Amino acid sequence: MNRKFLPRPGSIRTLLFSGLLAALCLSAQSKGPPKDAPIGRWIAEYPSKGGVCSWWDFRADGTLTMRVGNAITAPIKRSGSDTFIAPAPAADDPPVQVIFHVEGDTLRLKSANVPEQILVRVGSAPSATDPLLGRWKPVPPANLSSDIDVADRQKAFAKALFIFSPDNTESVRAPFTSYEGKWDAATHTFHLENQNSAFTYQKTGNKLTLSLPPDGKRTDTFVPDPIL
Repeated sequence: MNRKFLPRPGSIRTLLFSGLLAALCLSAQSKGPPKDAPIGRWIAEYPSKGGVCSWWDFRADGTLTMRVGNAITAPIKRSGSDTFIAPAPAADDPPVQVIFHVEGDTLRLKSANVPEQILVRVGSAPSATDPLLGRWKPVPPANLSSDIDVADRQKAFAKALFIFSPDNTESVRAPFTSYEGKWDAATHTFHLENQNSAFTYQKTGNKLTLSLPPDGKRTDTFVPDPIL
């Protein structure tokens, strides 16, 4: 037998170690999140007529955030370089003309009978030619309006996110309240802070079914949030 073609003992150990390392890497990769994990940002498939609903952020680290508030997407009509027409806030009201001005990462909105609203950009500007596009959050006013209705709106939208999109729509996510929690892939359950009950989730295709507070007896379906 020609011994020069036999592998040396050291090389055998190297090959065995490399094979074991590769197997461990493949095993680690296979232990990623299961296919039915709820990871993602979800919004109620059927919000109320006024846009009130909940939206959820399930994260890969096993934590989650539930928000409840207004989630609305409505068409706007652009007019010139500094004006758009927004839908009427109520059935008997006329459409709202809004004059806007963008300076750097600051957006100013002005409409009749409403104090000027100042917003700052969230993230980078998506368009070099249309500064209105993108995500914006309000700057809380130094003093609330003396008009009770306006003041209530200022408080309700203090933590809102406004999104102006290229398809001439304005979307709003305005949470009234939020809860933190944790989810468990092994039991298909999740828990929310200050809630004793365990709630369940079931992901089927691109929909997520959740049992809801306070007792989990009611369920709702959720779809991927196209805005967030």
